[in-house]
Amino acid sequence: MSKIPSRKRFLVAISLGFVFGILCAWLASADDPTIFSLKSFTFWTIVWNRFLIGLIIAFAGMFVRHPIFGFRCFPFLRGAILGAVVSLVNAFGILTMPTENAATIFWLTIGVGAIYGLIIDVVATKIGGEGKTLIEGKKRTN
Repeated sequence: MSKIPSRKRFLVAISLGFVFGILCAWLASADDPTIFSLKSFTFWTIVWNRFLIGLIIAFAGMFVRHPIFGFRCFPFLRGAILGAVVSLVNAFGILTMPTENAATIFWLTIGVGAIYGLIIDVVATKIGGEGKTLIEGKKRTN
């Protein structure tokens, strides 16, 4: 793995996002086995969405303080919020599907996105750092 913290953070975050995308598509295929196929549009939508969570969290690691309000952005909170927000795209798409449990799947999609985001940000911060360590390219000291 790279010695530069920002590269480590990006590699960890996008890799975890991709792995969680595959996992999420596999879990979603419990109701509809056709989802877990490389030819399935839903499969790629889920994988891309979770990958995007990892990518956004990788960038967001530069912010230790909220840019507008100034409070401390803890990795677990930053990751959970970003994961939930990015998951809204898929969640609203689910509401358009003709299924009786669309509302449940809507909330599960957002909740699982928040959990994945939390895990991605905490692990990426632990391995690659956050804030000035990413910008300056120094190794994390604590």
